[in-house]
Amino acid sequence: MTCEAFRSHIVDSRFFGSGYTTEEARRVFCDLRRLQRWLEVEVALAHSQAEMGVIPMEAAQELSKTARLDLLDLEAIKADRARTGHSLIPLLNAWQQVASPGARKYIHYGATTQDIQDTAQTLEIRDILAIVERDSQAVIRRLTELAEQYRDLVMIARTHGQQALPTTLGAKIAVWLDEMLRNAERLRVCRETVPASQLFGGVGTMAAFGGQGIELLERFSSRLGLAAPLCCWQTARDRLAELLSAFAILAGTLGKIANEICQLARDEIGELEEPFHMGKIGSTTMPHKRNPELCEQVVVLARLVKNCAALGFEALINEHERDYRAIRLEWVSVADASLYVCGSLALMRTILADLIVHEERIRQNVEQAAGLIATEALMFRLAESMGKQAAHQLLYEITMEARTAGKRSSDRPLIDLLAAHPEIQQVFTLEDLRRAIDPARHIGLAGELTDRVTAAARAGFAENGSAGHAASPCPLRNSGFCPVLGGS
Repeated sequence: MTCEAFRSHIVDSRFFGSGYTTEEARRVFCDLRRLQRWLEVEVALAHSQAEMGVIPMEAAQELSKTARLDLLDLEAIKADRARTGHSLIPLLNAWQQVASPGARKYIHYGATTQDIQDTAQTLEIRDILAIVERDSQAVIRRLTELAEQYRDLVMIARTHGQQALPTTLGAKIAVWLDEMLRNAERLRVCRETVPASQLFGGVGTMAAFGGQGIELLERFSSRLGLAAPLCCWQTARDRLAELLSAFAILAGTLGKIANEICQLARDEIGELEEPFHMGKIGSTTMPHKRNPELCEQVVVLARLVKNCAALGFEALINEHERDYRAIRLEWVSVADASLYVCGSLALMRTILADLIVHEERIRQNVEQAAGLIATEALMFRLAESMGKQAAHQLLYEITMEARTAGKRSSDRPLIDLLAAHPEIQQVFTLEDLRRAIDPARHIGLAGELTDRVTAAARAGFAENGSAGHAASPCPLRNSGFCPVLGGS
């Protein structure tokens, strides 16, 4: 059996890669697709220069026809990379071999390596942002549906891991949705600020472009559909740090949602559960297990993206006018964070599409805890006659007695302890007390707050229209070259 080196990264694993990313995202960062992008950026430069009369239009047209990786000797590029130690020159040398003498002399005319590679990486980011925005919108739509569906389903709210007060499942989901709406805004800002071209020459002065650099930059950027920056950003990596930060926050939100589903899936709670199908196995030794492995994996990916973001901050520190330590970090951090966040979104879409809501169990849990989780409401009713602090102390003593004694079947339930207390009898009859501790009467503005968030989400749908577009396909798809698509 031959070990295929390009499958050594977990995202490329035939067996486990789907838990970390998607095939669509892997295509964006395909090794050969990256080289092809470099050629496409070089062609955009050549055509922009030809429009300005810097190089002959015939040369630009021929370079466009020959800038195809399937025409180049990949083994020669690999060997030349080992010989030169340079990332771009081997590709340019191979390109020169298939271009005519009249055209080849205009290859990479006036640009520096980082101009090409930064611009190409920006094109990768643009494709990834399209995927991330599209899938984020899908998650937002599904959360909106769930929040509306369970707007009025009363459940126990928990603080510090303990039962607290009544809320609704709709209100819980609305919090997730509200956070996702802010993530959508962060992604929108990144789409506007991050995709900028790079074309400034060796030290960022455009000296090699003979005074025509700014016009060339505008044409070059327009051709590629990128923003033209005010000056070079070879050592200004804040755009990438911003992108990675947005990805880390988004992945963290998804991790928070997934973790909450995990917690509510505990056997002793049993309120929510990720999708299950017969044949899904939780344990080799415990046949009964239904582990929340999809949700756990979303948490794993959130932690991985967070660490990629840390590398983005490391890349902010550069020296002088150019320093390749930043871009080499980004080749890892941007690619990995993008792959992981796409994987996380795909998993979350699967989880939410068929999220299991055990409504009867939710109601049973509420009914069992009804007296305790209504103590806030009781306290304020009692406070009208005895003051808030005195009411708090009284209910504290009664509820602590009930909780301490609750494990002994012979002890009286909380409702009886409350009804028997003289000071409470002055305020409540037994029937009044039963109505007063009904959790459904104490959900506050949960429904209205849920409506505010879902209305904002639906307004966003109307404003944004379609939920984004897919990344551009790999032009090598049918050439037999692309490893992520199973080629040679």
